[in-house]
Amino acid sequence: MNISDFISVATGSRKIRLSPEKFFIERINRSYEVINECIKKNIPVYGVTTGFGDSCRNHISYDDAKKLQENLVKYHGCGVGPYFSDIETVGIVLLRLISNSKGSSGVRYDLLRQLELFVNTPIIPLIPELGSVGASGDLTPLSYLAAALSGRRKVIYKNKIMDAKKAIKLCGHMPLSFEPKEALAIMNGTSVMTSVAGFCIHRAILAVDTAEIITAMAVEVLEGNKGSFAPFIHKAKPFKGQIESARNIGSYLSGSKKALAYKEMIDLVKSPSSEKQQHTFLERHIQDRYSLRCAPHVIGVLRDTINFCKEWVETEMNSVTDNPLVDPDSGTIYSGGNFYGGHICAAMDSLRAASASTMDLIDKQMELIVDEKFNNALSPNLISSTGTKPFLRHGFKAMQITCTSLAAECLAHTMPVSSLSRPTEALNQDKVSLGTISARETRTVLTSALYGMSVMLLALCQAMELRGLNGFSDPAREVFNLVRGVSPFVSDDRELDADINSIYRALENGTVQKIALKYR
Repeated sequence: MNISDFISVATGSRKIRLSPEKFFIERINRSYEVINECIKKNIPVYGVTTGFGDSCRNHISYDDAKKLQENLVKYHGCGVGPYFSDIETVGIVLLRLISNSKGSSGVRYDLLRQLELFVNTPIIPLIPELGSVGASGDLTPLSYLAAALSGRRKVIYKNKIMDAKKAIKLCGHMPLSFEPKEALAIMNGTSVMTSVAGFCIHRAILAVDTAEIITAMAVEVLEGNKGSFAPFIHKAKPFKGQIESARNIGSYLSGSKKALAYKEMIDLVKSPSSEKQQHTFLERHIQDRYSLRCAPHVIGVLRDTINFCKEWVETEMNSVTDNPLVDPDSGTIYSGGNFYGGHICAAMDSLRAASASTMDLIDKQMELIVDEKFNNALSPNLISSTGTKPFLRHGFKAMQITCTSLAAECLAHTMPVSSLSRPTEALNQDKVSLGTISARETRTVLTSALYGMSVMLLALCQAMELRGLNGFSDPAREVFNLVRGVSPFVSDDRELDADINSIYRALENGTVQKIALKYR
């Protein structure tokens, strides 16, 4: 499963189906049989006939094995905070199904069918966000999924919160009674952090595409130098993300009469006197400030970061992440650490930093556009000069402050979570990943970044109209028309919060991205 497939299923655009093939069902059943054979032989199996974590020296009987699974679900019911979103939660259930369907988890086919029901219906467990250290997996959050599968705790079904037992019965099914190992197989894994990470990758792609078209529009409204994105420059420093970002920005600017080539900029500069002079002060800069000129070197980092993070997240999505694992071919049980979310944590730390840096770039571009000292004869704060008493207006002054605030919000969350690992659970879990915390932090940064880009798009369209629409590129004009469909020109000071939210929705649903992709 790749990110695109994951998003489609988690958002309800596609359904899933367990394989009905005989070999698949037999492999699942054989894995389950291995567990039961070990129990009957009185062989200690971690988390099946032993206690959990540091309590694993407690060897229990077969008769108590089912009760042990029930207790695991109960005592982990201590999550706090807001609930994960509906689509994140469907993603969580989906990823747990993928992990448990590899034939290495010692569960019944019936358990997989119940997970399939929860994904496709959907039945959405209410899962608190706080309480996971990311190893052994997402134990506490996933206990809410395990509880729901067995008819306990609350779920959302057809937009109503109800008891899980009621929702399952309304679907014509019955709650599960866990066999030995099954609750642990549900709970001991990285599906929570990986679901959140999957949506972060999706939103980061929206953000990087938006940042490039924003940069192109900023170059146009500032009548900047489009030569900064020439292939010659970026082939000389061949980072893939940098090259791609420069190529994209350059393609958006290709038909622009506002952005200038280097020779055109030189022609605009007042020619020096024919007489020999020691010094001449040029009428304008012949190269742009870093936030325009170096944009591919900033946005390109985000592109390259997305690429390796996407690979890591997709690998995690398709992995078996519980413990212990069962080899149904040899009948061997292995204790390991596939529940450790180190790759997810490191990926999200990197993605968060690169996303925050890109939003910081956008904030710097915003300064160039609203400040009359830098905006190449646009009005201060992009105020309209029409009507009476324009000196009473402040235009986009507060919008810049909001943009700066959102950039600071992003930067404030860039501390690497992977460096904060700390021991817990009687030092059994003496090194933990904190991957879920990192994924949630990244989600927060991307939300702030997309809001900041929404503010910037409103400012860019205001600047375009002040500059005069003739000569702008087709991509800029199409974005302008989209924005103007929900937000008119700011002639007099007015509230803009609703406008920001409208543009934010256009970013989240991919409408702006579709324009960007159209012109590459």
